[in-house]
Amino acid sequence: MTSAPGPGAGKPSDSSPPVGSRSLVPPGPTLSLASHRGPRHTVVAVDGPIDYHSAPQLLGHLTTTEIQNVPQLILDLTRVDFCDSSALGAFVDIHRRRAAAGHRFALIGIQPEVRRILELTRLASVLPLHDTAEDVLSED
Repeated sequence: MTSAPGPGAGKPSDSSPPVGSRSLVPPGPTLSLASHRGPRHTVVAVDGPIDYHSAPQLLGHLTTTEIQNVPQLILDLTRVDFCDSSALGAFVDIHRRRAAAGHRFALIGIQPEVRRILELTRLASVLPLHDTAEDVLSED
């Protein structure tokens, strides 16, 4: 035995935001990425928050063949003042991929809020953190 549809059947859901309302979350990738190639390294400067929306953009850029084959990848976070768990996952993913390929990865220019998150999650002891690209390159 089937029952008749209820009074709201066939109507659109009221779960969508009201017309003209603004979401607190940006609608899509908001990163600006600039790569600078050296003789045995690449520095990728990131500008913008790394979050659920922009982490895939960052991962896509860092996993291109051109960047994957560079012995040393340096991610410059000087202009990143926010990251969420998606960013942390991206950092760990890149670190693992590069280590498995015999390549190096480092983060530089880490802002206080981002450093605090890395320290609270204990990733500061896993990921190589440096002040500048020169610090990273002097370890070679």
